[in-house]
Amino acid sequence: MIRKCSSGDFDTIYAIVNESARAYKGGIPADCWKEPYMSREELRREIDDGVVFRGIQ
Repeated sequence: MIRKCSSGDFDTIYAIVNESARAYKGGIPADCWKEPYMSREELRREIDDGVVFRGIQ
């Protein structure tokens, strides 16, 4: 079942975003790459701005 992620999923979302970015490191322009690719603060802002994540339960 696919469900809307909750605030309790934040650490998992953070890990997935950054692990996924590593898989595309060679394809992400060097001037856009940083480690971590997305900081916790950036992710929090995105969620606060309305980005919704969904996952498999």
